[in-house]
Amino acid sequence: MNAPATAVPTATAARPVIAPSTARLVHWLLGGERHHHPADRLLGLELLKVAPWFEETVTIGRRYTHQTVGMFRDCGVQQFVNLGSGLPTPNPRLPHTSASAGPDATVLHVDTDPYVIRHGPGLLPSGTQHRFLHEDPQSMHRILRDLPIYGFNPQPIAFLLHNVLDRIPSAADAHAVLAPILSTAPPGSVISLTHATADLCRDGSAQAAARCLTAAGLPIKLRTAEEIRDLVEPRAHHRPWHIRAPGITPVGNYHPSRSPTPEPPGPSGGYAAILLHPDAPR
Repeated sequence: MNAPATAVPTATAARPVIAPSTARLVHWLLGGERHHHPADRLLGLELLKVAPWFEETVTIGRRYTHQTVGMFRDCGVQQFVNLGSGLPTPNPRLPHTSASAGPDATVLHVDTDPYVIRHGPGLLPSGTQHRFLHEDPQSMHRILRDLPIYGFNPQPIAFLLHNVLDRIPSAADAHAVLAPILSTAPPGSVISLTHATADLCRDGSAQAAARCLTAAGLPIKLRTAEEIRDLVEPRAHHRPWHIRAPGITPVGNYHPSRSPTPEPPGPSGGYAAILLHPDAPR
């Protein structure tokens, strides 16, 4: 009599290791209950150990985006290119660009993270004129060339480069992202940028946070105010744009009239600056 057959366990395919993502990390730090993975949460907890102000930095950055987009909208800008857009979050106190720009705005969200492109549209209210594009900001020439495909016209455009240039270690490569905008943007356009720095935190925690991010595969370049100015100041091959007052300023202090209370410089984590097209009213 043959022995009864026994089930042979089959090999279980190993689950792919999911690396942390800047977009999902920020989403988690802003209170998003979904759209993050264990790797994102672990990295966030590591960052908060070495830089306890990091969560506040993310909040300040989102508030700055909301205030800046609102200011541009009040000035009549209806077209936005949001580079390194990340994921919309449900926090009503810190609206995403999609809400700040208003339902009639044309907005292109550009990100290198496929997760953002896949899930971002589902996090936006229906009926908005928003598109998501999987593209690297270092391909700015191609992004600008294709804007008419996404409904853009020759009216002023607001370009948001929030924590984009600090992901590019080479100053030449970082300026190469700005150069096509500076030379071809429609009259009246504006650029808003934020950039991480160690200037505002003298205890070494900013460098520790940068090392933590770099070790996780999300390298970041800290630049001084002078280095940021070198990126945005006029070059010989394009007409000079104006740096709007108050100049290169800690992110949390840029819009004092729009903030409920002034922020101390340290938790800002970086600088903000707004550039005005040569033909824009000052």
